[in-house]
Amino acid sequence: MDLIVSITAGLASSYFFLVFFLYQKKPIIAISENISLVKFNGEDNYTFKFVNLTPAVIFDVRVELTFYKPVGDFKGNNLQGSDIKLKDNFIAYIPRSNDNDYFNLHAMRLRTTDNLPDLWKDKSSFIRLTIIGKHALSGFNQVFVKDFLSVDCITTKKFQSGNYLTVK
Repeated sequence: MDLIVSITAGLASSYFFLVFFLYQKKPIIAISENISLVKFNGEDNYTFKFVNLTPAVIFDVRVELTFYKPVGDFKGNNLQGSDIKLKDNFIAYIPRSNDNDYFNLHAMRLRTTDNLPDLWKDKSSFIRLTIIGKHALSGFNQVFVKDFLSVDCITTKKFQSGNYLTVK
């Protein structure tokens, strides 16, 4: 009887330790509140910035940028979404933050050349940035969503370098 109790207790403690340990091993990404308008190769580019705050590598990062517009029906509102084309919507690997990383490779900027103010005509529309990343150690996915609710999110200021998500 003692053998069965000790095996059960060992299995239960191992299970709870692994669940707690692996639960902590999920990606952590921070997304900026701003959209920066910059000139690149002679054309307007709208850039979005996010930072890997996970103390590990993130891989298989997929990014979607969608413009949503409410469409009325008889019982309320529905959202009609249309994709905004990004220059890079798949990132194979994002390293963790490292003091020796002079180029801040853990801080990513995405860009689109679509004219966002032309799309954003009414105040009820919004842009949603969705980022899905996978933790290198556990393999757990995490979905991060940021809604840009007004055209006032667009600024001509540039993003600061590194972990900073602000514009200057």
